[in-house]
Formats: sequence, structure tokens, C-alpha cells
Amino acid sequence: MPSVTRKPTRTRQARRKAVVADMLAAVEALLEEGETFTSLSVERLITQAGMARSTFYVYFEDKGSLLLALAEDVVAQLVEAAGAWWSLPSDLEEPDVEKALRGIIDVYQRHSTVWSSLVDAATYDPKVRDAFDAVVGNAAAGLTKHIRAGQKAGYIRAEVDPKRTALWLTWMTERGLYQLTPKASPSEIDKLCAAQTEIVWRTLYADAPSRR
Repeated sequence: MPSVTRKPTRTRQARRKAVVADMLAAVEALLEEGETFTSLSVERLITQAGMARSTFYVYFEDKGSLLLALAEDVVAQLVEAAGAWWSLPSDLEEPDVEKALRGIIDVYQRHSTVWSSLVDAATYDPKVRDAFDAVVGNAAAGLTKHIRAGQKAGYIRAEVDPKRTALWLTWMTERGLYQLTPKASPSEIDKLCAAQTEIVWRTLYADAPSRR
């Protein structure tokens, strides 16, 4: 009797990644047409994606689980963009900060419909709300670490409260991205990014010990 072997885990992971990518394209297409994620039925979603219902439920428990899966990739891209800011060298200048912040805005704009759906779903789905709070909390933790490292190296103001300042800047950024950027023109995005850079620069870096 021939032995039965399981497919490698990476094959299942690759399949799931492909399914999530198909669903992301389908969801973003429907949202761009003016639909809301709340109003979309599973049937509408799988029809748009050309996917069997059975396949959908292999990978997603419900629409909330689908939304979390879609948000994973968006979050990963946002974290990568934020990392470009937090890893700036100690001799950073204001244009360096602006370039890093623009990277965050660009990622958000590309996937603003999914992120907006995540924010909306967080108001009624406890699983989504917990996941959303964790994302923002992790971002604030990363910025807190950056502030403390910068204070130790002398390029961030010593009088700044790392944790609370990080929380303020993170939540301000999230709200600003959600409210201001999705339908903004390229020229307006330039102005918004410049304004955000001014806030961040004056809050963290201007008048730091290394600049006096």
C-alpha cells in the first residue's frame, strides 16, 4: 500500500496567500464601485472573485475573518513603511522624515478602502476591534522604541515623554490618514505630508541636544 504523505506546509500557505490576494482584488474592486464592506454578502464576494463557496469557508470563518486576512498584508506594508522612519540614522534631516512619512501615506492610499472597512467593522465586530487596537498599539510601541533610542543618542528631545507622545502621534496619524487622504489629490497629499512632517519634526527632533 503506498504511503500517504501530506503536502508541505508552505504549499498550503502559498494557496492561502493566493486566495487572500484574489479576495483582496475582488473586495477592493467592489468598494471602489461605492459598495460598503458591511453590505457585501459572501455570495457577492465569491462571485466577484470567481471562487467557490466551499473554498471561501476553507480559509475564512466569516466576513470578519476575511477582513482580518485582507488587512494583514496592508498592515505588513504599513509596518514596513513605518520602519523606514524608525530606522532613520541619528543625523537625519527634516526631508528624510518627510520622505519616510510620505511612504506611509502612499501605502495607506493604495489600500484605503480596506483600511476604512477595518475601521468601520471595528465598531461592531469584537474580533476586528481587538485586531485594530493591536495594530495601533504595535505601531505606538515601535515609535516609542524609536523615541527612546533617539533620546539616548541625543537626536530626539530629552523632555519628550516617549510612550505618551508615541500614542498621540500614532493615533493622530491613523485618524489623519482615515479622514484626510483617501480622496485627496496629489498636490493636497504633498501639503498634508508637509504639515505632518512639521508636526513630527517640531515634536521630536527640533532643538534636540545634537542640534543645539
